[in-house]
Amino acid sequence: MQMADGTPETREATRVARATGGSSGAPRPVLVLEHDPELVDAVADALGDALGGRYEVRAISNADPLTGLALADRAVVVLGPASSDRDTIARVGDIARSRPGLGALVLVERASADLLRTALRAGIDDALEMSSAPDDLLEAVDALWSRLEVSRVSSNGQHPGRPGLATVTTVFSPKGGVGKSVVAINLAVALARGAEKPVAILDLDLQFGDVAVMLRLQPVHTIVEAAAAGDQLDEVLMSSLVARHDPSGVLVLAAPTTPSAADQIRPKDMLTILGVLRTMCSHVVIDTPPHLDEVVLQAVSESDDVAFVVGMDVPSVKNARLGLQAFELVQLPLEKVVLVLNRADSKVHLAVRDVERSLQVKVDVNLPSEALVPESVNEGVPAILRSPKARFSSKIEALARLVVERTSARSGTGRP
Repeated sequence: MQMADGTPETREATRVARATGGSSGAPRPVLVLEHDPELVDAVADALGDALGGRYEVRAISNADPLTGLALADRAVVVLGPASSDRDTIARVGDIARSRPGLGALVLVERASADLLRTALRAGIDDALEMSSAPDDLLEAVDALWSRLEVSRVSSNGQHPGRPGLATVTTVFSPKGGVGKSVVAINLAVALARGAEKPVAILDLDLQFGDVAVMLRLQPVHTIVEAAAAGDQLDEVLMSSLVARHDPSGVLVLAAPTTPSAADQIRPKDMLTILGVLRTMCSHVVIDTPPHLDEVVLQAVSESDDVAFVVGMDVPSVKNARLGLQAFELVQLPLEKVVLVLNRADSKVHLAVRDVERSLQVKVDVNLPSEALVPESVNEGVPAILRSPKARFSSKIEALARLVVERTSARSGTGRP
């Protein structure tokens, strides 16, 4: 990091001027747990110059001030290299877990797998190497504040599963070709029946998303335009960006039309987009690629449920086991997982009990193998609309009921 020049008094005056001037609204607090004043100044430079005083940076000598924050307070704490020991990381992580308005990241001289694992398990949100901090710190803090904004909305009485904020279900599989997008589309259609507000599908398969194609939609806009809107994105603008599937009423925010555009979508963009969709809809279904990148991890973290799709073949089961282990490694609660076994009745010398024994997880929904499913994909009509009484459609309805029941249980309202 390039350090600020001048005397301590000059640096302090510069920092205060940046923190309080040229921004709309109160500056956002960033607390730097570090004894080196030059590093604190460098953090202020990285955040203050770029956003004209949007952040107010101040140093703290230990974690004690964090315990004095009210539960409704929001702040980002940055642990400097001198404070990146296990004990300090553990204490800050414990405090952050008890306060939904607090985000935390660590700055280290060199990031090791062991340190990253320790930080993630402790509840720290992110870790940056000092060499990359000047370029990446602003983006990392922005991403944390986007998450804190979502938490703030939730803490104001708009909880998932309650009026005002949509419940989010991410459909994920670590292996392609298992029917993940089919499940996402049909689940969204099932949830849309009788919903008081719209149901939306967010296609996060940013390179090869097929939701729009499978619904025979030709969207004019995609997630790229939504991400480009940044802080200007609101319900009115979002309504002009989504495509509507008229037979079901489901709204679709389509994936980019070219694979190269995937690099334009960052985790903080996804959080902003998801936050707006949550205010517009009763439920948001997220379709994902078959890998865990930063955007997908953030989506899973923000989701109320994860429909984890597994196919009836050994490679799919193996990948599912690795995927569940990855969830545990980054402390994503397995209580979120709804295990969906696709083509469960296929005669492939593999039984449902074999899958459950291998994954050590009970299968929640078995989807049958029917010719209806590929036919519906080729016709561009969701199976649940094409043949509502088919076995596959009945199981999708069961999955939708399970999601709704889990939402009702979380909100304490009981079953609908």
